[in-house]
Amino acid sequence: MALIDLNQKFKEIKEAVEKVRFSDVKLPESFKAEYEKYLSENKANGYAKVEWTTFSTKITTSTGKAIFITNFWFYIASELSNYLDSLSQQKEIFCKIYKGDDLQNIADSLRKEGIPDDEKRKIREYFLSNELSEDSLKYFFSFVSDYKSWGGGKTIDRNDYYVSPLLQAGNLLAETQSAIAEIAKQMSEYPSLKSSFKPIFLPSKKDESEGVLITLSNIRNFVREVLSYIFKNDLSSQFLCYTKEVQGGSNGRKYLDLVSGVRKIHKLFLLSDRPLSSEDLTSGRAERYFNEPFIDNSKYLYLSNQWAYNNIEVSTSRDLVVFASIFNEIFDHLKIESTKDISTLIHLKEASIAFLPLSKPFLLLAGISGTGKTRFVREQAKISNNGTEDNYCLVPVRPDWHEPSDLLGYVSRLGNKPEYVATDVLRFIVQAWKEIIIEIERDKTGKGLPFDWRGKALHKIKPFWLCLDEMNLAPVEQYFSDYLSILETRSWSYDSERLEASDRDYIYECDPLIKGELFRSLDKGFDEGDTNKPSNLLAENLGLNLGVDLERDIWCYFLQHGIAIPFNLIVAGTVNMDETTHGFSRKVIDRALSFDFGEFFPNEIDEFFQPTVKSKTLSYPVYSQATIALFKDVEADKDAGKTKTFFNAINDVLKNTPFELAYRAFNELCLSVISFSPTDEVELAAVFDDFLMCKVLPRIEGDEDKLTSEPGDNVLAQLSTVLETELASIWQTTRPDLLRGKLDKPEEVVTTPCRSRQKIERMQRQLNNGFTSFWP
Repeated sequence: MALIDLNQKFKEIKEAVEKVRFSDVKLPESFKAEYEKYLSENKANGYAKVEWTTFSTKITTSTGKAIFITNFWFYIASELSNYLDSLSQQKEIFCKIYKGDDLQNIADSLRKEGIPDDEKRKIREYFLSNELSEDSLKYFFSFVSDYKSWGGGKTIDRNDYYVSPLLQAGNLLAETQSAIAEIAKQMSEYPSLKSSFKPIFLPSKKDESEGVLITLSNIRNFVREVLSYIFKNDLSSQFLCYTKEVQGGSNGRKYLDLVSGVRKIHKLFLLSDRPLSSEDLTSGRAERYFNEPFIDNSKYLYLSNQWAYNNIEVSTSRDLVVFASIFNEIFDHLKIESTKDISTLIHLKEASIAFLPLSKPFLLLAGISGTGKTRFVREQAKISNNGTEDNYCLVPVRPDWHEPSDLLGYVSRLGNKPEYVATDVLRFIVQAWKEIIIEIERDKTGKGLPFDWRGKALHKIKPFWLCLDEMNLAPVEQYFSDYLSILETRSWSYDSERLEASDRDYIYECDPLIKGELFRSLDKGFDEGDTNKPSNLLAENLGLNLGVDLERDIWCYFLQHGIAIPFNLIVAGTVNMDETTHGFSRKVIDRALSFDFGEFFPNEIDEFFQPTVKSKTLSYPVYSQATIALFKDVEADKDAGKTKTFFNAINDVLKNTPFELAYRAFNELCLSVISFSPTDEVELAAVFDDFLMCKVLPRIEGDEDKLTSEPGDNVLAQLSTVLETELASIWQTTRPDLLRGKLDKPEEVVTTPCRSRQKIERMQRQLNNGFTSFWP
């Protein structure tokens, strides 16, 4: 164990905290769970109970008093806990050296009178016997005698000695913000708290525009500051995907080169399993590496301080121009601009991905021809991608499609070697995965096969919209059967233990649409190193550049595990119901969100030239299974009791009919409530109303005999009676439109009549003529 210079660390922490830009912070669910567990087991500092809202927290003490804090405090505490780790190391040594003595008197004496020679000898003997360095000894002398150097206040024997240095390092008011020091202590003592804390920063309006993050004239200091920003903002995994470990000549040292194609930064980092001394970092008379390492998975990365500008002719140089070109390729929202005299890191304006998440990624948009269904899908893709359309794919459905290969491709063996005939849909799915994955993890034993992937932060992943135009020109149950089945295998996990074990913010799993064995079978009889083997040709056809390490790794993962449904893929089928199209089975309807497009997104002719209302921007689901914990942020139904009551009320009407609902429908109702997070009874009723329109009424069709239930009345009439009570707050009036907002006044609510009441009345009128259906 090597001690560090607390004076230097104190300055670095204080400087880092001062540079923090204030913003709203959302806490990850994994951290919330860990913190609740921690308080239940430890009752630390009298903290007994915690309650969460989106951006703030209420902590109740064992005496019933309340502490209200902004979630930004947790972020400051997490930074300060790193400093407390270093303080705790030194205090632990102090307690061991003077075990059994009067710690208060000793600490007070060392602080006021300095360290006498006999105490120096005693301390030195301990350090020698424990093989601690001279530097560590020097730092410890400062810790026990020079409190000012590390921000100390109360003597180090006290249990609360850490409060003053943490508050000073954080530039905080002791009277109002001492809770930050306590939370920092909790994180320092309970590692799973710190590891689960990965805050979600929501950009302010100022942050969303272009802004200068770093400007320096000194090249090596600029590179160090840029990489400090990358590591502090959880971007290091994305950056390190472009590094390659290399061996360094006769000294046996290991380094990391930064590589993209033919461009390379030679020995960017010196790699070590342990902290290195100044001597380790020195060659000749000069230190060649910065002495403060970056940490990645217990590895110490020492950055080279030897840099040049526009010296690309020397293959072993570390040139800022080359570094900037690789860096700008890695990150979409960051850019380095440099001249010989000054270098700047810029935060580029990027589209916010914090849109309205759907409860299901498969939509049916039904309506008469010409209402703008296809245009709606294209516009959704453009808005979520800052005005471009590379996340949009239009596929016209052919009437002769009858099997999944029409959509996903097939193996042809007609030529000299087998070939997988790919489709636009499969290429688009691969592009969606490329948007997600920033690293492929390989098994460190055996053959080093890829076994898992690591993705970007969710708010940085844009949705990919696949529009199947005229979807029911062919039988959907036939050509779309693989997708419909695999769709139900999607699984999101936010279990704190799994997340901690994998060091992730989320875990998404899904069975493959196409198994890896099928792709691997193409190469039977070909040499492993043959660059023209069929699987390599297929990878290139799917848009993967095997010359890029990450894309080659992604393809290796697909070969091993197949290609699953990417979670950011939203499939929207446009639907017209007439004599040329096919109807939908209940299997399809149960797996989709069905929208009567004219009801949800009506054509307002009076607003054709000057629209005042716009559709809200939709995004992919981030949950697959509702839990009671997810209802905690739903103000209108925190225990899911109202949701259960509503579901049971409508299902009682549908029992013993072909239209009865089951677990899947209830789960999707819960996910809808969680997604919209209604704050009052009216908004909750609006969610229930849309659930009826998207999931319940599309299932109901037939004549009087089919729609008659055991009590003797038809289910439409019975539903109308029940809903008049269950949706009493909106049944005879208007309700908020959850999917549309004012164009120029987003704070104003768009209202619409109760949709299910109007639809049930129309379907009842149809039934009086002999047959009814939901579809327009």
